[in-house]
Amino acid sequence: MPRKPSPKTIRSRPSVRFFAPSESEFGTARGGITLLLEEWEALRLVDYIGLEQTVAALSMDISRQSVQMLLSSARSKLARAVVEGLPLQIQVDPKNFGNTPTLITKRNSSMKIAVTTQHTQVFPHFGRTPEFYIVTAKDGKIVEEHIIPAPAEGHGALVGFLVSQGVDALICGGIGGGAVNSLRAAGIQIYAGASGSVKEQVLSLLSGQLPQQGDANCDHHSEHDHDHQHDHDHSGHGCGHHHE
Repeated sequence: MPRKPSPKTIRSRPSVRFFAPSESEFGTARGGITLLLEEWEALRLVDYIGLEQTVAALSMDISRQSVQMLLSSARSKLARAVVEGLPLQIQVDPKNFGNTPTLITKRNSSMKIAVTTQHTQVFPHFGRTPEFYIVTAKDGKIVEEHIIPAPAEGHGALVGFLVSQGVDALICGGIGGGAVNSLRAAGIQIYAGASGSVKEQVLSLLSGQLPQQGDANCDHHSEHDHDHQHDHDHSGHGCGHHHE
């Protein structure tokens, strides 16, 4: 008896759905290949964005084994299309977007916010934050708040942690390009360049006064390893100079 398909969260749409050799069109070419939307999403998260499979699984609300199966199938289909010169179509069913998160501005009635934190202040660098101030808000008011130690340094581990916590928005100081891409892929909105009291920053976001800044504002080439000391200072808006 075939297993019932499990629902999957798709967080983006393909910009192009049809690919075909220049001398043919998909509707007339023989042997066309269909790439399922969930296969496309697994490729986007792992092969394009560069997320670890465990993080991609959290983003799609499926198991890591399911991500592996989707990747294997998608890569095989892509290889056939490229090697055999076959047209390829991405199958898009509007019902698959039922779980797609809407913009934060449209779902402020219930949301979870995380802030990079140290001593109740916004920590200046995402990749090295020692803890997160995590808030659950409903109808623009804080209903639950607590501080959780960060699991490890490096944006890969931290993004996976935030996804597992169900976080909708991140407030932080400095953040690198790799972390920005991973957070966006996971559907987490980014409010970078923040400083000061973590609670005040959250209240500013809930009142619509905190500008959304999702661009990288850290000069480091990578956030995976930050054993060196930061010798530049952005007054709390970048990596900052800190000794731990």
